[in-house]
Amino acid sequence: MSDVLCLGSCVLDLYAQDRKPTVGGDAANQAILLTKLGLSAACCALLGQDEEADLIRSQLKAQGVDIRWLSQRPDQITTHSFIQLDENGERQFTVAGEAHRHFTLADFPFRALPVFKILSLGSLFTLHELETSGLLSIFQQAHAHGLTIYSDTTHDRHHKGLAGIAHLLPLIDVFMPSFEEIRPLCSRSQPDEMAEELLRYGCPTVVLKMGAAGAAVYQETQKWSCDGYPAKVIDTTGAGDSFCAGFIASRAAGLSFPQALDNGCWCGAQTVQWIGANTVPLNKSTLPWPLI
Repeated sequence: MSDVLCLGSCVLDLYAQDRKPTVGGDAANQAILLTKLGLSAACCALLGQDEEADLIRSQLKAQGVDIRWLSQRPDQITTHSFIQLDENGERQFTVAGEAHRHFTLADFPFRALPVFKILSLGSLFTLHELETSGLLSIFQQAHAHGLTIYSDTTHDRHHKGLAGIAHLLPLIDVFMPSFEEIRPLCSRSQPDEMAEELLRYGCPTVVLKMGAAGAAVYQETQKWSCDGYPAKVIDTTGAGDSFCAGFIASRAAGLSFPQALDNGCWCGAQTVQWIGANTVPLNKSTLPWPLI
């Protein structure tokens, strides 16, 4: 039995600051970071059949990530993400290729589901074609096999809104959006109000990530919150993925929601102090709440 199947984008990150091309994307980042925290993780994403895909596969394998469930199609170009950092470590992306947006139900390995305990969707609004026709089926079958489902979000570039993903939200056991990315989709602008709105859509548990301000977990009658950890910000790329990895690993180890929040915030703060989305040297024994 393996721990986490990370579904989403797997891209080649290219920094303007003259760094070597490195694997990135929400699914790849989470899989690498979860592996560093001692879990067994696999990456499920769509790549082209090109040199860039070969580089991604080799880097993931070198990090201990299971790459058996990566799909490749000759009609796709492996996604590239060109990253420009400003003086505050904030990043701007220019994306080319975009194979991940064309991931379809036919690319998903249903036979893998019985092997895993957790399905983590790197980001809603990333797998555009799958979200419109197929993701519901994946979630339903994941639950049928007893998997816990986690999901982050990214920006809603196709303007689906919450109504466009309303059929998916009740099946996501732990919905983990960032405040900045989910705020435009909510009718209210305060964190508690936004979380209440998401809970009304049927999400059992909402985790709202608020960057340097920390994070909070909401359920129907309970709330837990955690302040952010101080950090010298060099690169914010992958901070949200790092939080998710720390949180998921903590819950998988049996830690409470407050402990998982603390570990998630700590992981995010460590990541922003390194150039690269998944280069931070996380270790399960050095977390605020070590994983046994």
